[in-house]
Amino acid sequence: MIEQKNCEISICIGTYNRIHYLKRLLDSIAIQKYKNLEVIITDDSSNDSIEQYVKTLSVPFPLEYIRNKEALGTPKNWTAGMEYASGRWIKVMHDDDFFSSADSLSAFASAIDDHKEIIFSGYNAYFETTNHYQNKTIQKGAFKKIIKNPFLLLAENKIGNPSVVLFKNNFNTWYNPSYKWLVDIEGYIRMLQTTTCGYIDKPLINMSYNDSQVTNSCFRNPSVEVYEWLLLYQQYGPVSTASILAYDAWWRMIRNLKIVTVSEMQAYARALPIPTFLKRIIALQHAIPQTILSIGVCSKLCMCFSYLTNRHE
Repeated sequence: MIEQKNCEISICIGTYNRIHYLKRLLDSIAIQKYKNLEVIITDDSSNDSIEQYVKTLSVPFPLEYIRNKEALGTPKNWTAGMEYASGRWIKVMHDDDFFSSADSLSAFASAIDDHKEIIFSGYNAYFETTNHYQNKTIQKGAFKKIIKNPFLLLAENKIGNPSVVLFKNNFNTWYNPSYKWLVDIEGYIRMLQTTTCGYIDKPLINMSYNDSQVTNSCFRNPSVEVYEWLLLYQQYGPVSTASILAYDAWWRMIRNLKIVTVSEMQAYARALPIPTFLKRIIALQHAIPQTILSIGVCSKLCMCFSYLTNRHE
């Protein structure tokens, strides 16, 4: 391995028991035309398979490997490598994602300037079971709308996961370890509210969709989702529900988790208060037959009525 040195971009990879994905990512880094980089791997694995694999590597870039003494989990392991990073910019990569072409890092590097602190890119969704790619890159106009109102991301995360982000190495903690399900969205909300951001409307990252993702264990899990939505409301308050698209996200959370009473929600809240507007959503949905709520257009009409009549404390 090449000796560690100061560089422009530090790629921080948090990994866990997935050698085949890590190998693909490292191969995609090895072919990058942009060379002013280093790679830092932090390992949460339950065995030493990745550690032994890394020892066999011969790669054309500086690489440092750290085996975590205790598993850090998501999102701490994403950014654990930052304390070892010498680069002026940080590129967090999930170990199952990979660069879409040999020019990806060059495109990120070309977008760097003194007026930006964070740079986002587009991405391809890559479905592991079918080997199918889908370009999910949004246009610059759509990104500007998200900058104007970051809470639109609650309705749909059109940005993607943290692998699409390049940010200055200024020791900011962008990903709150209190979150797992909403961790990237909450981080993006803070980024977009407090920094100057750039956007590259090209799919520079291939984002993996597979069965071993952490989000699969969080999806429709009320013990995770309810707490994190309430925590987000505690942080941001009524502004997080101000637009109808963001309000619809709250509406769908209650509907999809099939919460029908406030006491049921309190059981998952971990002592966080239930806002009055959510109590009203729960009461209204409880009064509507599930057969009606299960019809998309009917649910939307009920949500619009709730949005127009509900008042936040």
